[in-house]
Amino acid sequence: MIKKMGLALAMIAASTSVQAKDVVVATVDGEKIMLSQLEKVKKTHPQLKSVALREVYKPLLESFINTKLLEKAAANSKIQETSEYKEALNEATKNLTIKMYLEGQVKKLQTKEKLMAMYDQYKKDNPPKDEMQAAHILVKTEEQAKDLIAKLDKGADFGELADQYSENKGLPGGDLGFFSRELMVPEFSEAAFKLKEGEYSKAPVKTSFGWHIIKAGKHRLAEVPSFEEMENELMSASASQVVEEIVKNLSSKAKIVKNAVEFDKDGNVK
Repeated sequence: MIKKMGLALAMIAASTSVQAKDVVVATVDGEKIMLSQLEKVKKTHPQLKSVALREVYKPLLESFINTKLLEKAAANSKIQETSEYKEALNEATKNLTIKMYLEGQVKKLQTKEKLMAMYDQYKKDNPPKDEMQAAHILVKTEEQAKDLIAKLDKGADFGELADQYSENKGLPGGDLGFFSRELMVPEFSEAAFKLKEGEYSKAPVKTSFGWHIIKAGKHRLAEVPSFEEMENELMSASASQVVEEIVKNLSSKAKIVKNAVEFDKDGNVK
């Protein structure tokens, strides 16, 4: 896996900074490659964090060396003087400028207080929902479902019947785990949430999937995720809001003229 990273790692490596006190691990035509550069790539690359440096040292070093060789070859080819390079560099520069500007604005405007306010609003908009645990047996016909209910009435084990007869394979004992009303089709939820813990449906429940016999487990209120669990999601939503507000503000101050464009039947501009 590490060898396949090859030049991809090297490209990352090329942009790493060199520490003041360091060890030269190689030179390419006199240009130094420092140990700190290899260490920085290892620390910042998710796949390499938990791997000892000696395990990835050789492929990392080869990647750096290959990058230096390619850098020199590219520079000697004078590709930087081509119009394509200049156009691509200009576009990359613009994109980087926008990216860094927005990141700076988000960092400045995205306060802990605002994130907490968003979390409080989330809790208001998403109050705890009723959830229940249930198991079911799914069969193709109403007659078969009634036969299984008769077996349950005589003391048969629900889980054993589910394992033997249910069309919904891969659920030991027919266990569906916990779910809210919205996660199941309405006919199923309506019947399931009427049952108390330990009860099973005395009549088959028909849905688009077939005929069900439902056995209720525990009922509970779903817990709202903690702020810590939602922090990354809140930060992402907050960042989107900040960017939207910035663009809206800039648009209100700019003079924007949109010229009319007509399209032909093929969708091309006339």
